[in-house]
Amino acid sequence: MMRRFLCALALALAACLPSAEAADGARAVSADEIRGHVWFLSDDALEGRATASRGHELAAAYVASQLASYGLKPAGTGGSWYQAVPLLESASVIAAASARLERDGQVTELVNTDDFLPRIGFAESDVTVSGRLTFVGYGVHAPELNYDDYAGVDLKGRIAVILNGAPPAFPVDQRAYYSSAIAKGSELSARGAIGVVTLGAPVEDQAATWERRVQQSWIPGMRWVGADGKPVNTFPELRGGLLLSPQGAKKLFAGAPRTLEQVFVEAQLSRAQAFELPGTLTFTEKSVMTPRSSMNVVGVLPGDDPKLAAESVVVSAHLDHLGKGPAVNGDSIYNGALDNASGVALMLESARVLARHAGKIRRSIVFIALTGEEKGLLGSDYFVHFPTVPRAGIVADINIDMPVALSKFADVVAFGAEHSTLGRFALAAASEERLRLSPDLMPEEVRFIRSDQYSFVRGGIPAILIDVGSQSEYRGVDGFEVVAGFRRSHYHMPSDDRSQPIDYEFLATLARVNVHLAYAIANGRTRPQWNGGDFFGKRFGAAP
Repeated sequence: MMRRFLCALALALAACLPSAEAADGARAVSADEIRGHVWFLSDDALEGRATASRGHELAAAYVASQLASYGLKPAGTGGSWYQAVPLLESASVIAAASARLERDGQVTELVNTDDFLPRIGFAESDVTVSGRLTFVGYGVHAPELNYDDYAGVDLKGRIAVILNGAPPAFPVDQRAYYSSAIAKGSELSARGAIGVVTLGAPVEDQAATWERRVQQSWIPGMRWVGADGKPVNTFPELRGGLLLSPQGAKKLFAGAPRTLEQVFVEAQLSRAQAFELPGTLTFTEKSVMTPRSSMNVVGVLPGDDPKLAAESVVVSAHLDHLGKGPAVNGDSIYNGALDNASGVALMLESARVLARHAGKIRRSIVFIALTGEEKGLLGSDYFVHFPTVPRAGIVADINIDMPVALSKFADVVAFGAEHSTLGRFALAAASEERLRLSPDLMPEEVRFIRSDQYSFVRGGIPAILIDVGSQSEYRGVDGFEVVAGFRRSHYHMPSDDRSQPIDYEFLATLARVNVHLAYAIANGRTRPQWNGGDFFGKRFGAAP
């Protein structure tokens, strides 16, 4: 479907807006400017820019000072550069968690970190959950696809056991939507479940994935807090949860009507399945909760059209990373050079160029350095709910997140291109830089819902993210493996620092693509629209 979409766009390219190369100032993009931002934001002095940390505050002040130096106007709360996001932080006390399975008078103790990890709680500090178990496949009810993992079972008062992800046979859009924790949490809580146990999806490399999850279990969770003082998207009806390792999953399915292997086969075939598991599971977990606050940084380049200046194009990138944590090879600072100092650098350079070198800009362009992306898209979700610019005027979001520019690429991927008329702008912008627009080669990772653009989509706003592709310009270099290797070995690790062989010239190319894109949308005759019949457009397009 994506390939047909790209072919159709290529045929229609002549009908796109005229080239904006001369007017948008993109030739002024500087690789050295981008390098300077990356080096500062990923310096050890910022201690990994964890949400609500001093390092993040320093990074936010840096971004605000840069936007001010470019001549942008502050667009945060009360005429400032900042929008404070109220947060609740919760850290799981891993050592205090326990779980046992009782069957036919026999008790099996599950081993902490070997068999399970506790889920972070946001409603209660100390939780004990006990109940019988029901396996409900992926935990998905998709009536438009005639799929229901809940058919024939009653979850009221029970602990649901689910797989990560969504059926692989689903179209990419539905697979992304139904994989999300919000979609699953809403369904489970509405059906009366009191807890949830999650297993890795059968497509995962289970051993390697579990090892990484244990390594990352020190990271606290966060939710933004509403006006009622309660954290959002927490589903307090689901009082607690566990994440099981492959070893723990085997213990849970011992004596079940179907073996774990059979369950995985059915899941791979996208067949709905639900059945009761024998025995009762009792688990205890403890969380330490602390109120926090962290800042979005918001600046605006005002449009100069009397009618369209009230509308705005948002260019976003998340400023936060993981902060300090367990040392790996003697390094305890998770600098986040690519994730996402590089994205913020591209956003800042786009702002500098558009403010100083572009011609007439009809719509306003809002630049936001977002907090809390690593905690669940918190800063972007809060901004969409409480925007500091007129909500009805936001026409699109261009998000920039972790371009793994460790090579010079011949292509880019535009996540979200097929959902709205933004796809035409993306194709034109990539073509300006002689880059091919390629389809997502890893749709199973559902990246479209895993970064800040999805907050705007859920708010009914068309959004797009431009990322590196898979075709390296260098002979003998496998571009796909360059990106995959980074994700395996450096993603969310201390080694994602400025010692990585970042190709700053290619980052400059990506910045030019984003400049082309923002300028063209800001000067478009009409605001971007969802494509007819698009899944996300139908589900969220009427959102207030």
